[in-house]
Amino acid sequence: MATKMNPAEIDTFLTSQRTITLTTLRSDGSPIAHPLWFVKLDDSIYVDTRANSLKHRNIIDDPRVCAVAESGESYFELRGVRIEGACQVVSDAAEIDRVQIALNDKDQAIGSGMTEMPEWFSKSRKHRQSRGERVLLRIPMDRVYSWDFSKARTHYESAEPSRKRLV
Repeated sequence: MATKMNPAEIDTFLTSQRTITLTTLRSDGSPIAHPLWFVKLDDSIYVDTRANSLKHRNIIDDPRVCAVAESGESYFELRGVRIEGACQVVSDAAEIDRVQIALNDKDQAIGSGMTEMPEWFSKSRKHRQSRGERVLLRIPMDRVYSWDFSKARTHYESAEPSRKRLV
């Protein structure tokens, strides 16, 4: 029974999700997980963070990361994508512009996640984002693993009549 998503399903899933959990490695080798908003563009995942953030410092020391986007509450709703690779800082202005356009398109498609926030929070967030230099990080989708357990439901439901005959 295969629960793996095909490339089109992975693309659809990732474009519908707001948050990805990025796991970086501390200098002692221990992992730490960082939930972040993200966008998928071409064959990469992009996240934005402060240049002096722990996640960026960890990536400078060791670019190996694991990122997971997942959804679902019950077993047959569980879906997710795990991406493993070497994270890179994006410095090309054209690529940064393309990512910003993709982020704006994603906000238009699924909402910004900020529309219901009070004005005081929006102002505070803009201030926090403007503090210090920010970096855009790219995670190439070199190693991708996926699961969609709704496919397991189809498998078990199709096997149900034969199971009843055996009883």
